[in-house]
Amino acid sequence: MAKIRAVVVEGDRSSGYRRVQVLFGTNSFIEITDDAGQVNLLIGAHDRGVKVDGSEAHGPLAQLIQEIIERHPDKAWIESD
Repeated sequence: MAKIRAVVVEGDRSSGYRRVQVLFGTNSFIEITDDAGQVNLLIGAHDRGVKVDGSEAHGPLAQLIQEIIERHPDKAWIESD
């Protein structure tokens, strides 16, 4: 049965988070890191993935998400007001 297998948190709210990682399913993961002020998202499965800068509101991560939504509208979730 697929499930959330592990959650790793490095840092805390008062001093700042350096890394948050979630391992889930049989071989999938999400990792968010703060590398000297640049916030990166790494998402993948087993030994491959995609790393993208999520530091800015309309930066590379927002652009990648928009591309995914356009290519896979059946998977899109868009919060409505």
